[in-house]
Amino acid sequence: MSLFSATSNFTRNDAPDFQLFRKSESSDDEEKRSKRREKNRVAAQRSRKRQTQRADELHEAYECLEQENSLLRKEVQLLLEEQQRLTDALKAHETLCPVLNCGMTSTSRSTGTMSTEFMSR
Repeated sequence: MSLFSATSNFTRNDAPDFQLFRKSESSDDEEKRSKRREKNRVAAQRSRKRQTQRADELHEAYECLEQENSLLRKEVQLLLEEQQRLTDALKAHETLCPVLNCGMTSTSRSTGTMSTEFMSR
């Protein structure tokens, strides 16, 4: 007993019609699959483009931050050099300064107090 005789709706003569139905169904499926693949391909291209743009933006931000960091490091170096010059100038001035040397002892200079000898004058 064949498949066609077991079902009341199909006969051997209906087999070509059934195959045409399956072909049209499969071509519809194929068309849907093709459209879905095309849609997915376009979405993947958009995603890759966004990812590339984001990477470019991050690289540009990185470059700006590197440049700013370099400028700040140079400024810190200049400020350290200025601090050293001012410290050296202050040390040179301390030995010659009449205000600092007129009655204040070295310990009183650091605390900001005057000796009793200087205050009695």
